[in-house]
This record gives sequence, structure tokens and C-alpha cells, in this order.
Amino acid sequence: MTRQRGRPPRADAPVSRDEMLTAALTLLDGEGAEAFTMRALAKRLNVNPMTIHHHFGGRDGLIGAMSERVHARVSAPQEGTATERIRGLLKAYHAQVLLHPGLTMLIFSRPAVFPEQAKRITEEISALLAKAGLSDRKRLLWLDILVDVTHGAALATAMAGRKAVDDPAGDQGYGAALDELLSRLGDEAALRAESG
Repeated sequence: MTRQRGRPPRADAPVSRDEMLTAALTLLDGEGAEAFTMRALAKRLNVNPMTIHHHFGGRDGLIGAMSERVHARVSAPQEGTATERIRGLLKAYHAQVLLHPGLTMLIFSRPAVFPEQAKRITEEISALLAKAGLSDRKRLLWLDILVDVTHGAALATAMAGRKAVDDPAGDQGYGAALDELLSRLGDEAALRAESG
């Protein structure tokens, strides 16, 4: 019997794509971004690193697939004012960053990687800021402020060793800061409506 040359079909992989993603997130959450390598993941799965590469097209593809899994359900509530919907979206996103801070760090460390889910969430926030009545310049400023505060709060909490399970409602300090920011955003949108 002769062995066929070339890559094995995806169906013949010893572990599924879903199992690889689960193991990748477990490794990243447990060991951190510094320890997250294709070799470490392959060792954990007991597969050749090329098997992972075959499924994801390399490290960037794997990071994108992990983001897809973690952030796919993060979205704004369908009801409420623009600022209420932004709050719901950012709280949901904050919770995921808090659960998987290493994923955010991997995305930050790979400027070429901007996963589709990150793009979608950013576009959703931007659209809601436009609905709140902000000019293009103010919308971009507020987008940066809100996203940076969300990342900073979640990563600071994670780096301090606190986990989402310690506070199921999320980081209360972040919630208070977000409420304060959104009240200012509401004030700015109201002033713009009055003057426009």
C-alpha cells in the first residue's frame, strides 16, 4: 500500500477544527499570550503543527477564528436609545475581553490582524454614535474613547488577577465609568440637536 502524497483531507484530521479552537482558547486563557504558539497548541492536541496550519492558514487565521468564536454573539440590544444600545454592546464586549484577555493581547500584538468580528463591533458602535447625532469628527473621537476605556478596564482587571467569575455582573468600576461617559455623550448629542 502506497501512501498518498500531499496534505491529508480535512475530514481525516485527528481533531476537529472546533476542538482545535477550544484547545487554543484554553491554552491562551491558562498560559497567556506569551506562551501561545502553534507548537504549544500542537503539543497539547498531540498533532503536527501543520495540521493546525492546514485548518486555519497560520497563526493569523487561528486568531481570527478564535475572535469569531468569542465575539460572534456580542451585539447591541435591539431596543433602546442609541446610548442604551451602545452601553449594552460595550458591556457584552467588555465581558468577553475580561474572559479572554489574552485574545485581545494577541490581536493588539498583530497589527495586520483585525478580525471580522472586531470590525463588525467597531462598525456597530460607530453606527450607533451616528444615530446619537454626533458629527463624523466627534463620532470618531467617541469611538476611540469608548473602545479604549473598554479594553483598558477589562485588561487592567484581568492583569490584577480578577476573573469574571469573581464578579458575575462584570467589573463594577467599568460600569460606573461607562455610565459617566455615556451621560456625557448624551449631553453632547443633546447640545448638537439643539444647535443643529
